[in-house]
Parts: sequence; structure tokens; C-alpha cells
Amino acid sequence: MQHDICEPLPELERVPDYWIHAASTTHPAAYSTEPINTIMSNVLGTKNMLDKVSELGGRLLLLSSVEIYGENRGDVERFTEDYCGYINCNTLRAGYPEAKRVSEAMCQAYIAERGADAVIIRLPRCYGPTMQMTDTKAVAQFIKNAVRGENIVLKSEGKQLYSYAHAVDAVSGILWVILDGKTGEAYNLADEESDIMLKDLAQISADSAGTKVVFDLPDEIEKRGFSKAQKALLDGGKLKKLGWRPGFSIQSGISETITVLRECRNG
Repeated sequence: MQHDICEPLPELERVPDYWIHAASTTHPAAYSTEPINTIMSNVLGTKNMLDKVSELGGRLLLLSSVEIYGENRGDVERFTEDYCGYINCNTLRAGYPEAKRVSEAMCQAYIAERGADAVIIRLPRCYGPTMQMTDTKAVAQFIKNAVRGENIVLKSEGKQLYSYAHAVDAVSGILWVILDGKTGEAYNLADEESDIMLKDLAQISADSAGTKVVFDLPDEIEKRGFSKAQKALLDGGKLKKLGWRPGFSIQSGISETITVLRECRNG
């Protein structure tokens, strides 16, 4: 069923046992060109989902993000679920992380006031062969260039240190949390084997394609959508205590993604 998540959900023929709110723009160009939709798909979307869950029952999983932690203040190595970083809320780029923060708070409100059952997973930067070709995240652009046999374009010094996850590992974590997570709790999805600097990620992609890394300046639209965070590592210990484990390291995941997409392209 197709539906605009910013509108109230219609009557359903069958009542779901599980609901997953995953509707949102999630890449820099969209943050810059669709800032209203970025906010509303999260805030209104979460409200509309929670209204239905409160009415019909079932469990809601909210897909949240590493972005809710903002910038690392330099006081921790990794973000645990109770960490509060810095976000300059009076910027265009803040729409995405602030909307995710509000969405998480709405889950707590509906749990307390209406008895809803909701859990939260906070995803790192994700990639994989199922990614959209319009995705403008750096990792997506690296992969697309590698698939085409082109040089990898790095639009910064590449010193940003982030956590990443392959789509398969993200999906398994989502299922793990929705089935075994505790109501009202948030869980980071992350593994140290997939923490990497952007310049090293660019080099892995270039090595897979037999090309090289080149540097370029971002255009104004790209620049407005870029995250200011230089270090964003998630502590995944809480989710691992539930039993979740990843299947891919960053090296194996990027290699697999490029191989699959190249085979699809050459088809």
C-alpha cells in the first residue's frame, strides 16, 4: 500500500503485529533541497504511526540515527545511548537530527500517555547493493564511482571518522531490536570492524575499482547538506548484549557491494 506518511494512516484491512517507521530522506542533497519534507516525514510520520499503534496495538520500531548525537564534544571515544552531543539547531542541516530527536521523544510520550509499545534503533551510516543510485552520501558516491571504474572523488581532507554498517547487518539489527528490544529503549547498531576514516574508505573503494582517489571542492548544495561532525563512532555494546552480531566488516562489505552492483550494471 502506498501512502504519504505525513498524512494520517487510513483504515487497514489487517492489523500488523509490527510497525517499522523508516520513511525519511537520508542524504545530504535531500537535506538541502527538501528540508521541510525531511522534518515532516519524521515528526508527522512518527505521530501518525504512533496514533495507529496506540489505536490498534502492535509494536513500533523507529529507525533513528547516529545523527541525533550531533558533534562529539571530545569527552568520549564512542557514543553510548545516553550521550548528548552538540547540534546547532538554527541551521538548515539541523532539520534531520532534530526531527529524529523529536521522533524519539514522541515515542516516550506515547508510551507514557497512551501505553504504546515502541522501541528505537539508531543506525550508523549505511551502504549496500540495495542503495538508491540518487544517494549523495559520501560512501554511496565512492561506491558508484568504483562500479563505473572512475576515480574516487573526495570533497574534504577525509579525516572524518565514522561508524558504518552494511544493509544486511542493518536489517538484521532492525529485526533483532523489534523482536527482543525493551519497550522505550534505544539501541545503537555498530561494530568496531566497520569504523573507518573517510579517506581510508575512499581508498578501499579505489583499490576495488583499480582507480585512484582525487580531491575536489563540493558545490553549494552539497556543502549545505554535509554533516559538521568530524568523529561519530557508535558504541554497539547494548545491542550486542541482546545477541546481535554483524556479518560484514567495512572491507568485506564495500567489496561485496561493488561486486554486486558491477554485475548488475554489466548484466
